[in-house]
Amino acid sequence: MVDVNSDTSSSTKRLLLAAAPGGLCLIQDLLNSASIPMAAVPDLLDDETAARSWLTAALRTWSEQTGRGTPRISVTGDDLPALRELRGTVRGWLTEPAEDHPPHPVRADLSFRDGSLTFTPSGDGASAVVSLVHLEALLASHAGTLARLKTCLNPSCGAAFYDQSRNGTRVWHDMKTCGNTMNLRASRARRRRTAEEKTAADADR
Repeated sequence: MVDVNSDTSSSTKRLLLAAAPGGLCLIQDLLNSASIPMAAVPDLLDDETAARSWLTAALRTWSEQTGRGTPRISVTGDDLPALRELRGTVRGWLTEPAEDHPPHPVRADLSFRDGSLTFTPSGDGASAVVSLVHLEALLASHAGTLARLKTCLNPSCGAAFYDQSRNGTRVWHDMKTCGNTMNLRASRARRRRTAEEKTAADADR
């Protein structure tokens, strides 16, 4: 079971998870906007009002994590299919890393400030979100942090979490909930197989 709280605007906070470092938090928030039926967690990209609230919260967290101004991006109902497609694409990066994923164009304005380059996504709506997500994924990939953003292996969960373990081998968003649940299922499955094999062996005697 996934623990949730009442803050439904922030997709990651509602799952009681810590934000990923830097701009990677935006990618995590996008993934965690998905529904988790077993915990009655709704899809925040299912309607325009929820999507706007999600984006406002996600960009606010992004601004806090990166120390940069909050981008002015607004979305409408027409942007929802593209946002959901983006979420599916990003989930594919994490769940199918060996697969070749098609390239996607990004639009951004680059500027040089305080001795370093910075960027601002161009345009508005879903296209601006797509550009910002892809650019942050690129930065995280080069920084080596993208590989630590994972989705819970419990098929009924799929929550996105940042793996802070020393060897980077966590597979559950929370060991007490999904970890124990899945390990118990695996243990029961092993016992069933053992019992079936013993029954089959006895029948052959």
